[in-house]
Amino acid sequence: MAKLVLLSDVYFKTNEELDQKILNLLDCDEPSIGYIPSCSDPDRKYFEHTVRYYNQLGIESIHYYDLDLEYDQSTFERIFEADAIHLSGGNTFYFLSLLQKRNVLGLLRSYVKRGGILIGVSAGSILTTPTIEIAEYGQDADENHVDLHDKKALGLVDFEFAPHWDGEEASLDSLRDYADANAAKVYACQDGDGIVIDGEEVELYGDVRLLNHREGGSNYE
Repeated sequence: MAKLVLLSDVYFKTNEELDQKILNLLDCDEPSIGYIPSCSDPDRKYFEHTVRYYNQLGIESIHYYDLDLEYDQSTFERIFEADAIHLSGGNTFYFLSLLQKRNVLGLLRSYVKRGGILIGVSAGSILTTPTIEIAEYGQDADENHVDLHDKKALGLVDFEFAPHWDGEEASLDSLRDYADANAAKVYACQDGDGIVIDGEEVELYGDVRLLNHREGGSNYE
């Protein structure tokens, strides 16, 4: 069964319950994490930020695997030996285009099927859902500068994920419109909070709002 962690952001303010759940999922003394950036990070600025996040959880083995300018197929294949794979934030359209270009979508699905853990942040979380269409909605919408037409993502969950919710009701309006127009179930998540999928269980940590369209009307919880 799938083991996924969907985060809005890499956040250093401690959410002890969520942090402990991540460690419980990893369930080993010295877990290893393979990090995939949404685009090349030549100075490792964003990678090092993520390393510091994991270090505060007591995780030391985090390795960088590039799908973009520094891509090397033989090196990249080692990522599937990691206990968890981290999909970074960034431009969701460009990230998906890289996964398509390098034929990685099927490999990630197989990795999860074998028991590997996926940890997504922002764009990385959206990529675990059926489609990245939602990345075009809201104040923090991504620009589809690569003119990506095939927006099907990993499809590991039956809902969609909207990161960076500011906690204001008015900010949910465009997501409600999206849920209605697409008959979709959408979780809006604030930075510092997250969703954990552990088999059949969907666990919410922090202030996560469900916008759930149902046939015959909309139900917002």
